[in-house]
Amino acid sequence: MKVYLVLLVFFLFELQNAIAIEFNKTLPSRRSRKPLLIEDFRFGGGVGYGLYITNQMDYQITTNFGEFKELIPSYFGAVYKAINQDFEMGLHYRNGHLLTLKSENTQGSTCDFDEAQFLVSYSLNHNAGLKKQPFTFNAQLGLGFTQFRSKYFTLDVPTKSIDKIFSSVGYNGEIITSKDQKEKQLAVIGNFGLLIGWRLNRTFSLYFENTINISTSNKMSGNLHKKSWIPPDSYYYTAIGLYITISPKRGQMGCPKF
Repeated sequence: MKVYLVLLVFFLFELQNAIAIEFNKTLPSRRSRKPLLIEDFRFGGGVGYGLYITNQMDYQITTNFGEFKELIPSYFGAVYKAINQDFEMGLHYRNGHLLTLKSENTQGSTCDFDEAQFLVSYSLNHNAGLKKQPFTFNAQLGLGFTQFRSKYFTLDVPTKSIDKIFSSVGYNGEIITSKDQKEKQLAVIGNFGLLIGWRLNRTFSLYFENTINISTSNKMSGNLHKKSWIPPDSYYYTAIGLYITISPKRGQMGCPKF
C-alpha cells in the first residue's frame, strides 16, 4: 500500500511539473508581450431637435405661441467602434422631447422619451475611422427601445394655454381625463438616416446626424382615441455631436505586473 502511495505522489509531482512547463511555454515573455489596445472607439454626445412625423402633426413649425415651442432641445450620448473602414457599430442613448401644434394652434401633442438604440453605420466613402480623409458620409440603421409619456390636448387661442386634455400616457394619475393610461409606454423603435463626420484633429471629431425614427406605437402623440396603427408614430431627429477618439498610440493600457 505504501508503495502505491509513493508512486501516486511521484506521479502527481511529475504531472504538476509537466503542466507548469507547458503553461510557461504558452506565456509570452515580458519583452514580447503586446499592450492591450483600446482603439478606433469614439465617445461623445450632443444636442439636437426632434419633430413629429405622424398624422397628428402640423406642417408649420411653431416657435413662439405662449410657452409652446416645437423646437425643444434633446440630448444624447453615444459610443461607436470602427470595425473597419466600411463599418461602425455603436450604442446611442437619447433623452428627447417632441411637441406639435396643429389646426391653427387649436390642438397639440407632446411627448417626453428616453431611448436606447443599437446602431450600424456604413461609410459611403469607405472612411469610417476618419483615417484616410477628414470627412465621412455614413448611412445608418438602428434598432432599440423607447419609453415615453405623452398627452393630447386642445388650446385656448386667446390665452395661448392648454384648454382641455383629451388623453394622456404615463403621467401616473397626475392627469385625469376621459381616456388615460397611467403607466409609461415601452415600444420598439428603429431608425435610418445619414451622418456626416468631420475630423477636427487626432482626438476630436464632429458628427452631424439626420435620422427618421419609427416606433411600433401609435401613442407617442398622446391621442388614445386614435385606433389605427398606420402610420405608426415617428419623428425626425437632427443633431450635432462632439466625439473623442481613442487612437492606437494614445489608447494603450499596460499589462498588469505581478
